[in-house]
Amino acid sequence: MFFKSKLKNNSLFSSDKIISVATMTWKKPDASRSSDDYMKTYNIAKMGDIVFEGHTTKEFANGRFVENTLGDGIVSHIFDVYSPVMKLDLFYWKYFIHNERSIGPLLKRSTTNARMMSNLVERDVLKQFLPVPSSTEQSSIGHMLHLIDNLIAANEQVPKLVIKIVKNSHVNLLLFN
Repeated sequence: MFFKSKLKNNSLFSSDKIISVATMTWKKPDASRSSDDYMKTYNIAKMGDIVFEGHTTKEFANGRFVENTLGDGIVSHIFDVYSPVMKLDLFYWKYFIHNERSIGPLLKRSTTNARMMSNLVERDVLKQFLPVPSSTEQSSIGHMLHLIDNLIAANEQVPKLVIKIVKNSHVNLLLFN
């Protein structure tokens, strides 16, 4: 389903297209002071590619995969980038590959522990079997998960808006009474 991408930056992208793999956000250009020569070592991560982050945490014992849902950009050369062989549903894969229960066993069989992070052994990961639903099912599941994610995010904003309204109403009461 995926192959390891060997695409290097070679000055195609500037510092405004550096992707933070940890947060899957664009890094601020001023936060990265890499020289143009050093940025040539960065890997290109296209939309839909998955990136392996080997930092281990309580949640991700052997590192984790993160899908690039931002757009075409670059990531540090320390991250392995895998491109899909065929077009896959972005929403489904975003959630599926980031789930320790689904990907954890695969990573456990395909990583070696280094000093501060896990290294992905390419020949081992590409030998693994990963059962996945059909394309139609992936699309349905992915869009449902995306909708749920958006509803959760919207509901998290409601208390903030209520607090803002209450604060503004108290200010108005003080000013006009």
